[in-house]
Amino acid sequence: MSSNQVRASHILIKHQGSRRKASWKDPEGRIIMNTTRDSVVEQIKAFKYDILSGKAKFEDIASRHSDCSSAKRGGDL
Repeated sequence: MSSNQVRASHILIKHQGSRRKASWKDPEGRIIMNTTRDSVVEQIKAFKYDILSGKAKFEDIASRHSDCSSAKRGGDL
């Protein structure tokens, strides 16, 4: 990667207020429709703590929990 490039990764967790209420993990959207924004915020805070404390790796959490298809690449966009 050259010095003028960046690399981005993310963890996307959908909730009942999401624009598209389906994902590769939940094609019917059953879980997403019953997930509140507040519960997602708490889940993301827990993920952040686990990553920063060294309890978990970002890539592992993204692979298991992200609703984005980038989960297959550890969240790498």
